[in-house]
Amino acid sequence: MNRLSSAFCGLAAALALSHAAAAADLALRAMPAEPVIPPYNWTGPYFGVSIGVGVGGSTQSTTLGDLTPRFDVNGGLFGLALGYNWPAGVLLYGIDTDISVSTLRGTSAYLGAPPGFLAETSQQWLATYRGRLGLVRNSWMFYVTGGGATANVKVTATEPPAGIAWESQVRTGWIAGVGVEAARIHSFTVKAEYLYADFGNSAYFNPPPAGFFSRAGGVRLTEHIFRIGLNHKFPTSL
Repeated sequence: MNRLSSAFCGLAAALALSHAAAAADLALRAMPAEPVIPPYNWTGPYFGVSIGVGVGGSTQSTTLGDLTPRFDVNGGLFGLALGYNWPAGVLLYGIDTDISVSTLRGTSAYLGAPPGFLAETSQQWLATYRGRLGLVRNSWMFYVTGGGATANVKVTATEPPAGIAWESQVRTGWIAGVGVEAARIHSFTVKAEYLYADFGNSAYFNPPPAGFFSRAGGVRLTEHIFRIGLNHKFPTSL
């Protein structure tokens, strides 16, 4: 009897284990397979939009010295971008160009002048044309960028009793920065970047309008740009 009881218990345990294994196998088969996401293809042309802020500084000078102290300029930038990427393994080489409407502006009193004498430096638009080198990690890219920049920079002088005078110039300079870009929605990527631009020191009011101070010593402009953008990559056969 004891042997029969032991055999029965062993058979019951074996059936229970077999049933548990079958149930576990069915549960595993019922679980959906994790989708396989292919690596993002960065190759090809893209078009984008961006929005950001610029903060920087300007100084206006005569040939005898500074007419103003260094003063702050700041404002918004709203732009369009066009570029092309060439991935090479984990690296990416690219061309990035953009043009933005700019509201960068700042004013300052003159050094040692009575109240009412004001100098203003402003920027109407900004264009950049840069190369970039990126490190790609699946759908993420971290990059450095640098190249040239062109901007329309305007100087406005308020000098009693002469009145108000202004001069606008298209100026060139250099620009460099860093950024991160991520592929998130189909053919769209989002990016955030920091850029530093330097437009050197250009003379204005040389010769000056009657009754106004010359800026023959130069008007200096530098700026820091922080912006975010959305790019759309066009299809490519590569």
